Amino acid sequence: MSAFKENLVSILGLNELRSYTTLLAQLFAEFLGAFLFLSINLCAGTDFTTGLVSAAFASGLLVASIIQIIGHVSGGHFNPALTVGVMVFGEIKILRGLMYVAVQIVGAIAGAFVAYALTESSNQGDFGVISPNKLLKTEQVFFLEFLQTFTLVSVFCSVTDTKRGARGLGSAALAVGLTVTACQCSCLPYTSCLNPVRALGPALVMNLWTLHWVYWVAPIFGGMFAGLVYKFLLVRRHVFTE
Repeated sequence: MSAFKENLVSILGLNELRSYTTLLAQLFAEFLGAFLFLSINLCAGTDFTTGLVSAAFASGLLVASIIQIIGHVSGGHFNPALTVGVMVFGEIKILRGLMYVAVQIVGAIAGAFVAYALTESSNQGDFGVISPNKLLKTEQVFFLEFLQTFTLVSVFCSVTDTKRGARGLGSAALAVGLTVTACQCSCLPYTSCLNPVRALGPALVMNLWTLHWVYWVAPIFGGMFAGLVYKFLLVRRHVFTE
């Protein structure tokens, strides 16, 4: 029973919760990251029918900036799909991961409502609600979201992989931000969320829920798959020993 309890404590990550000051700082960082991302990203009443490249660069650079602010505290996720992927990879445990997701949701909702309050009604448009291209089938939307999030989480695992070392990696924050930019430059005309709470905030404010489930299920599965692939296939291992 003692061994079972030890395994359960390890799997759930109860030891990570013992330092309340550290945990609270991490949770606040994730809340702040989601809040800043949604409030700034939506504050202009973003309409993705025009200026797709500008919107993609704005999102990517904003992601990089926020990671630079909070990355040293919580890891800089502010994205449930990314948190789940990192959990599968083994960098954080289940309980802390679930807490991250909870505060990310709260931060995103708060950020969306603040942005809505600050944006002129004539400039709100659809308020950046993530919705798929009407010509796409549901399974196409799902696969695009899965593939983009797989790429994002794979990059994140790579640049935060301590076993790999820092040589040749450059800025982790910029690498993640440019990944967001690259994915959105390619896919914004069709669908591009990569972050479930990015979809949730404006959908809740505007009460528009077209295929909203896809923007949770596909990114989370993409993040999980990326974590598994990186953990078992891409983590650097020494094949030859002296």
